[in-house]
Amino acid sequence: MNNRDLGRRIRKLRNKLHIVSRILDHMKEGIVLLNREGRIISVNRAFLKITGLTHDQLYGRKLQNLDIKWEGFSSFEELLQEVNKKEVWEGEIWGVHRDGFIFTGEVSLIKGDKDLFIAIFLDTSDRRSLEDSLRSLSHFDPITGLPNRALLYDHLSYLLFRAKGKKGNVGVIFFDIDNFKLINDTLGHEIGDKLLKSFAQRLISCFPSGTLISRFGGDEFVVVLPLLEKAEDIERLVSGFIKEASNPFYIDFKKIYITVTAGISLYPVDGKDPQTLLRNADIAMHHAKEYRRSGYRFFTDELNIKISERFSLESELRDALEREEFTLYYQPIFDLNTDHVVGAEALIRWLHPDRGIILPGKFIEVAEETDLITSLGEWVLRKVCKDGKYFLDKGIPLKIAVNISANQLTDIYFTEKLRKIVEETSFDPRYLEIEITESALMKNKQEAARILSELKAMGITVAIDDFGTSYSSLNYLKYFPVDKLKIDRSFIGDIMSDPNDIAIATTIIAIAHNLGLKSTAEGVESEEQLVFLKLWQCDEAQGFYFSPPIPLSQLLEMIQKENLKIRDV
Repeated sequence: MNNRDLGRRIRKLRNKLHIVSRILDHMKEGIVLLNREGRIISVNRAFLKITGLTHDQLYGRKLQNLDIKWEGFSSFEELLQEVNKKEVWEGEIWGVHRDGFIFTGEVSLIKGDKDLFIAIFLDTSDRRSLEDSLRSLSHFDPITGLPNRALLYDHLSYLLFRAKGKKGNVGVIFFDIDNFKLINDTLGHEIGDKLLKSFAQRLISCFPSGTLISRFGGDEFVVVLPLLEKAEDIERLVSGFIKEASNPFYIDFKKIYITVTAGISLYPVDGKDPQTLLRNADIAMHHAKEYRRSGYRFFTDELNIKISERFSLESELRDALEREEFTLYYQPIFDLNTDHVVGAEALIRWLHPDRGIILPGKFIEVAEETDLITSLGEWVLRKVCKDGKYFLDKGIPLKIAVNISANQLTDIYFTEKLRKIVEETSFDPRYLEIEITESALMKNKQEAARILSELKAMGITVAIDDFGTSYSSLNYLKYFPVDKLKIDRSFIGDIMSDPNDIAIATTIIAIAHNLGLKSTAEGVESEEQLVFLKLWQCDEAQGFYFSPPIPLSQLLEMIQKENLKIRDV
C-alpha cells in the first residue's frame, strides 16, 4: 500500500470517527468511556447535562467518586467486578446534580475490548418527576406545599447515605410555632392555615437553596441542612430565622406576631438514622421551650435525661395534688418607715415523701406547661384565705400576698373562682394581695386590665412582681390599676457595689412614688442593703435579713414571741 492509499484510508477513518463522535455527542443517552480502573476517559454532552459537571471536572475522575447510587451495589467498584465476570449489567441509578436536585436513570454498563468499559445512561428524571407529581397528594402538605413527613424521611435517608464517610454535619432542625393553638382559637382555622403558608414561605426565603424544608405536622416544621462544616453555621441560620419570624405577618389585613422555638440535632453525633435525629431534635426543641420560648437548643444526652425526668416529675405532681403533699411557707414583709410587719408572702413547698421539701423552682414550670397550674393555683388561693382567716381570728390583721401565674390570668372564670373562695373561707379580701409578673400582664393587656379592675373592686391589693426584669412598659403601666411595685431580688444583691443595680432600684422606687404606688424590695440580706433602701425611701422590704420563709405555726410564734407590731390596713 502506497502512501497515497494510506493517507486516503486515514482520512476516511477520521471522517467516520468524526461522524461517530458527532452522533454520540448528540445522543439523548449519556455515554461514558472508562478505563479498567473505572476512571473516566471520555463523556458526551448528554452525560454532562445529566450531572451538571464539565469535561474538566470529569476527565480522569473515578465514577466511584460521583454522587451516584447503583441499584443492588454499595459501590461502583463492586459493580465493576460484576461486569468483569458477566460483561454487561443493566439497572437503575439515582444521583445528585451539581445544582442539588436528584436525578434518576437506567444504565447499561458494558465491558469492551482491552479493559475498556462503556456506560450508557438514559435519564429518567422527567418520567420520575411525572410519576412523583401523580403521587404528590401523599408526599406534599396540601396547605403549605412543602414536603410532608413521609417525603422528609425518604430524603433525609438519602442525605445520610451521601454523608457517610464525608466530613461535615447534617443538621436537623425542629421548629415549633409557640401558642399556635391560641391563634386558631381566637382568629379561626382559616387565618391559622394562611399563617402556616406564610410561615413556610418565610422559612424557604431564610435558608439556602438545596435545604430540605418540610411540614412535620400541625405547627411543627423540620429543616434539614446538608454537610455544613461547623455547628456554628447552623446556629447562625437558626438564630437568624427566629429573629426574622418575630417580624409581623399580615394575614387578611391583620397584623399577627408569633414566636418560634427550635431544637437541633446533628449527624453523626446525635444519631445516624432519620428516626433518631428527628426524635432528638424534637427533644431539644421541648427543652428550649422549658428554658424560654423564642429560642433554640442543641441536643445532648443530658437533655434527653432531663426530658425524661420532666415527664416523671409531671406524673409525680399529679399524684402529689391528689395526696395533698403541698404546704405554704410565709416570709414576713416589713414597713421600712415604722418597722412594723405589714404582711407576709405565701410561698408554696412540695413535701415529697422521699426527697423532702422541694422548692417551687423545681416544679412550677412543669405545672405551668400542663393543666396542673390551675388546680395547684386554686389550692394555694384557698389555703392562703384559710390561713389569713386564721390570723384574723387570733387578732392578727396580716395581709397575705400570693403569686398568680400567667396561665391563671387566661382563665375567664378566675375572678369568679377567687370571689367564691373568699366567700367560702369568710376571709376579708382587704387582707389579700395578688402578685402578678410584668410578663403575665403584657401577654394580654386588655384582659389583664379587666381582671385587675375586678380584683380592685373586691378590695384586693394588686402588686406587680419582679418589676424591671421583663417588659417594663411604662406606657401601659399607667393603665393598670395596681398598688405596688416589687423590686426583684436580682437588683438588690449587688446594690451596694453595682452602679446599674443602684440606678435600676432607685428608678423603680421613684416611678412607684410618682405614680402614687408603694415599692417593696425583695431579697434583702444585709443591714447595708436595708440602710440604703431606707435612704432612698423604699416603702417595704422582705428577705433573709428579717426572716426566711417559715411555716404558718412558726410565723405565728415569731409574731407572738417577739411581740412584733402589726400595722393594719
